[in-house]
Amino acid sequence: MTASHSRWITCHLGAREHYAVPRALHHEHHLQLLIADAWVKPGSIWSRLPGALSRRLSERYHPDLACANVRHFTLALMAREALWRTQRTSGWPLLMERNRWFGTRAAAALRRVPDRAGTPTVVFAHSYSAREVFTLARSRGWTTVLGQIDPGEEHFRIVERLATEWPEFGKAPPAPPAAYFESWREECALATWIVVNSDWARESLQHAGIPPAKLRVIPIPYTPEHPAEVNARDYPRVFTRDRPLRVLYVGHASVAKGVPALLEAVAGLSDLPVALRLVGGLAMEVPSRFAQHPAITWLGPVSRSDVMQHYRDSDVLVFPSFSDGFGMAQVEAQGWRLPIIASRSCGRVVEDGVNGIVLDEVSADALAAALRRVIGAPNLLAEFSRRAVDDRQSSTAALSDALVALEP
Repeated sequence: MTASHSRWITCHLGAREHYAVPRALHHEHHLQLLIADAWVKPGSIWSRLPGALSRRLSERYHPDLACANVRHFTLALMAREALWRTQRTSGWPLLMERNRWFGTRAAAALRRVPDRAGTPTVVFAHSYSAREVFTLARSRGWTTVLGQIDPGEEHFRIVERLATEWPEFGKAPPAPPAAYFESWREECALATWIVVNSDWARESLQHAGIPPAKLRVIPIPYTPEHPAEVNARDYPRVFTRDRPLRVLYVGHASVAKGVPALLEAVAGLSDLPVALRLVGGLAMEVPSRFAQHPAITWLGPVSRSDVMQHYRDSDVLVFPSFSDGFGMAQVEAQGWRLPIIASRSCGRVVEDGVNGIVLDEVSADALAAALRRVIGAPNLLAEFSRRAVDDRQSSTAALSDALVALEP
C-alpha cells in the first residue's frame, strides 16, 4: 500500500466502471467519502421494486464498498426521475439535467465536509457532472481530479463522419448542445488533473486544446466477479457448422462502435463456420439483410449475470470501436480468459499476438481477415486465452497507486 497524506472524496453519478475508483481507494485505505446519486444495499426496499427500475437500482452498489462512508440521494433521485418522466424530458436535455442535478447535490454534500488541519483533500468526479463540485472544491483549496469518461469533442466529429460513410445504418445521433462542451471546458479548467483511460482519449483531448501537462493515462482495472468459475478454455480441434466460431459483441450497437463493419465481415464469411451474437442496446438502424442473417443473433440488453454467461460461452470478443474512452467489455472479457479482436481507438488491453489481435484499421476486410485467421487456427485462440489474465489489469492497488501519485 502506498502511503498517502491526503483524504480522497469521490463523486459518482451512476455505476460507471463498477465503482472502480472508489473501490481502489477504499481498498488501500485512502477513501474518506463516496458521494453517489443512489446507493441500494441488497435487501433494501429499493431493491424490491418491480421490473427494469429494480435491475437498474441493484447496480448502484458494490460489496467492496459495504464498509465505506457513503452519502447518497436515492429517494430524491427517484422523485426527480418521476418528475422528468412526467415532463417527458429526454435525450440530451435529460442527460444534462441529470448531470446538473447530481453536481448541485454533490456540491451541497461537500459543503458539509469539514476541513482537516494538515490533511489535504482530493476530490474526484467524472466529466460532465463535475463543474459545481470542482468550483466548490477549488474555493476551499482542494485538489481536483476529473475522470474523463470519453474522448470528448473529437468523438462526436468521428460520429458525424461515420454517418456519411455508412448511410444505410441511419443518421448520426443528435450532437450535444454547445452548452454541453462549454460546461465541460469549465470543468477542465477547474481540474488540477484530468485522468483518461487510454492513449486514444489523451490524444483526442489534446486535439481539443486541453493542456497535455494536465493529462494522465490510467487504465481501468478489473477483477473477475466469479474467479472460481474462470477456467482454461476448451477450443475444438477444428471449427465446423455444428461447432462454429462463437463471436461475441458486447455494448450498444452503433456505427461509432464499428458494428456495421463487423456485420459486413460476418456476412462475407458465408463459406466459414462463424456465429455472431450481439449483446446490448441498439443505437442504429439495422438493414434487413443483417437483422435476419442466419449467422447473426441480436440478443438486445440482458442482465449483468447473462452478460457474464455470454463471455463464458464465447470463443472471442470483437471490439471494433472507431472511438472509445476505454472499453470496459475488454477487461471483462479478459477476466473470463476470452481472447479479443480490438481496434486501436480504445484502451490498450490487447497486446497484438499475445492475448488477441489488434486491427490496423476498422473495416469489414480487416475484421474478416482476423476472423478467418482464428477460424483456421483454434490453437491460436487457446494460446491467447492462456495469456489473457494480466495481474496489472486486475489490480486495484495499481489504480490506487496511480491516483495517489497525483496528490500535491
